[in-house]
Amino acid sequence: METLKLSIPSMKCMGCTSTIENHLTKVGGIVEVKTDIESRTAIVSYNGGASIKNLILNTLKGIGYPAEVVD
Repeated sequence: METLKLSIPSMKCMGCTSTIENHLTKVGGIVEVKTDIESRTAIVSYNGGASIKNLILNTLKGIGYPAEVVD
C-alpha cells in the first residue's frame, strides 16, 4: 500500500471534505482517505501503480477541487 499527501486549497468546509472523501473512496484501488480541513490536505492510501495518482488528481479536478502532491 502506498500513501499520497495532497494539498487542496479550495477545501474550506466539512461539506468539502465529505465530497472529496466520497468521490475518492469510489475510485478503484483507494483504501482510505483522510482529510484535514485546517491544513487543507488529504492523505490517500491506495494500492496500485503510478497511474492511480493521475486518476486521483483528475477525479479531484473534475469535482472542483484541484490538488497538488505534497512531498
